[in-house]
Amino acid sequence: MKMIIKFSSTILLVVAILLLISSPVTAAVSGFVAKGDDGNFYEYSYDNLLDSYALSILGSPDGYYEDFAGKKSYAILISNGKYIEYNDILDRYASALVKGEAFNLGEHAEKEKIKLAALPSEIKVVIFNSGRIVYELKKIASGGVEEEPGYRPRRTKTPLVGSAEVSVEQAQKWAKSREAHRRFIDIAPLYWEFAEKSGLRPEVLYAQSAMETKFGEYDGTVPPEYNNWAGLKIAEENGDSRENHEVFSTPEEGVRAHFNHLSAYVGLKPIGEPHGRYHLVAEQPWAGSVFYVEDLSGKWTPSEDYHIYILIALDQIFDTELEKEIPGPDDNDDQNKNEPESETKPKTGSNNPDKRHVAVDVSVLHFRGGPSTDDEILERLTLGTVLKVTANQSEWLKVITPEGKNGWVHGDYVREVDMDLPENPLKGKIIVIDPGHGGSDPGATGVTGLREKVVNLSVAKELIPLLELAGADVVTTRSGDHTVSNRARVEIANKAKADLYLSIHANAYSNPDSNGTETYYWSKGENAHASRFLAHQLQREVTSVLGLRDRGVKSSNFYVLTNTIMSAVLVEIGFLTNPEEEELLSKPVTHRETAEAMYEGLKAYFLYYR
Repeated sequence: MKMIIKFSSTILLVVAILLLISSPVTAAVSGFVAKGDDGNFYEYSYDNLLDSYALSILGSPDGYYEDFAGKKSYAILISNGKYIEYNDILDRYASALVKGEAFNLGEHAEKEKIKLAALPSEIKVVIFNSGRIVYELKKIASGGVEEEPGYRPRRTKTPLVGSAEVSVEQAQKWAKSREAHRRFIDIAPLYWEFAEKSGLRPEVLYAQSAMETKFGEYDGTVPPEYNNWAGLKIAEENGDSRENHEVFSTPEEGVRAHFNHLSAYVGLKPIGEPHGRYHLVAEQPWAGSVFYVEDLSGKWTPSEDYHIYILIALDQIFDTELEKEIPGPDDNDDQNKNEPESETKPKTGSNNPDKRHVAVDVSVLHFRGGPSTDDEILERLTLGTVLKVTANQSEWLKVITPEGKNGWVHGDYVREVDMDLPENPLKGKIIVIDPGHGGSDPGATGVTGLREKVVNLSVAKELIPLLELAGADVVTTRSGDHTVSNRARVEIANKAKADLYLSIHANAYSNPDSNGTETYYWSKGENAHASRFLAHQLQREVTSVLGLRDRGVKSSNFYVLTNTIMSAVLVEIGFLTNPEEEELLSKPVTHRETAEAMYEGLKAYFLYYR
């Protein structure tokens, strides 16, 4: 039985909060879309709505929540960029309540029949800036690929014909990073297989399929069982309804039809017997003259921006990095790998291994328990990590990590570095310390009332003198209890031309059992490798000193991480909503110890990152 319930905007938000509380991280809510009386669609940040709603309850409304409450909720934006239809979620939630069942938004989002919201090509993003509401236009692709603000194509023209420039493994890893449906990930090898037969570039068609099928989720018009990977219509179509789209017997046939259809644009011969619409396209006066992705706009679809989304997806695929599996030693090494190692001097550099240092020269390097690809992977080292060489066996180097761990790496994937370690690596460095929240923004509040803004500032005040004593030039975003916007924090850091940005926070969650320390960086920025290395140093030091659960290093698109132009991290020290951790975070000694741990992490970053 389908239940339709009318809620006020306030109740809608409360229900949405309840839904999120019960949902796993994979479906974390990023925002809401509401429809105004003017017919426009408006997107609101989830975090900003929560903050604004709290201010309204406290009697100090800032207008952001009130702006949302005056409109009709339409969709939920989850962290993978998908917009889920709001009414569908409410119906399912209401049905679960009637049946006495738990409703899990994460499980709902992962189901094949997830109902995606239909949105126009442009919506307005609602931003709270300097005490007033402003709107920024955001373009929404017809598929699952969103436009990136300020995007500029890397090439003047992107050819449709040619050899693949990326591997199928890269494409699949990209699809996984976008939380694509399993069917879309699994279909990738067929694109590379048909590329060999047609001459078309597989990554172009795969990126296009991501748009047309919303990463294999589809949108209800063309169901998955049609095996239609490109939204292809029948020859005699007369609209956009389901019956106007081609049905293919197998996924493979659908991929073949996709290649054949684009072959008609380029002027290539089809693979086998083509589908009906192939002949219709082949008869067009421009058929055989469409050679670039940029030429698809206005032809494949009336949209003049269609190609932009394919180019964005292609750039994302190109930027997807695979872990390079290190080649094994030669046959003689395989035969001798179980024999006592011969610790000879390295082939290059210092004759004394104890004085030699190397830096990781690939995005991810396997750190192993022995000198062979058969040995256990102990850790994955990030680009720039400095290692101390203690011995070598053939092409393998025995090394010590900055954390003091012993293991092996392959010499082909490191480079030798000068390591005349400075006595004071922090001297002259410009470091921005950002105590999160402040003023009218208290941040999280603990079970006994401890406010996050107080903890953050206290830790910062303990850390800053340590850094200054070491010769660092410290810039802080706030030295007292006053409000600073995220935009202002970023401007302070960028204007200072800082070497490093550290934002200090304490965590919160609805479940009081949630606990531990976690550190965030942004994995897609220019300084991603350095930021990741920095995050690991701080995470290691803070968890070691406080003894809290290690929740790990994670990537997140927090505003202060995506808009700063230097290495940047955000540390969540512990959970104020956990009674034991709140008590720990209330103590001045904890603030001092946390600051000392952060100091050691910052020092390790400047010592060991190259």
